[in-house]
Amino acid sequence: MDGDGTLGTTDLHIDKGIIYHSSPNPFTSSLTINYGIFHTAAISLMVFDMQGKQVAILEQRILTPEKYEASWTPDAQLPNGQYFIALKINELQVHYVKVQFTR
Repeated sequence: MDGDGTLGTTDLHIDKGIIYHSSPNPFTSSLTINYGIFHTAAISLMVFDMQGKQVAILEQRILTPEKYEASWTPDAQLPNGQYFIALKINELQVHYVKVQFTR
C-alpha cells in the first residue's frame, strides 16, 4: 500500500468494481464518490475511520453493471481526520480510497 491508501493492482479485485474518483479531497462539508460495478452484485459503500471503525454506510443494495455516484456529508460530531471509503461487492472488499475531512 502506498501513502495515499492505494494497493498494488495485484491486491485489488478491480474486475468486480472500483472507486473511480472522490472529490473534493480534502473536503470540508460533503464528498462525492464515483464508482462502478462490473457485474450485478450486492454492494456496500462504507466509511471507516483510521482505527477501522465503521462510521457511515453510504450505499447498501443490489446494483447492475453501471457507473454510480454517492455522496457523504459527515455527522456533525465526526472529528477532523482521515477516513477510508470502502467498496464491498458480495461481501468482498474490492477497493478503497483515503480521504481527508476538515471542518
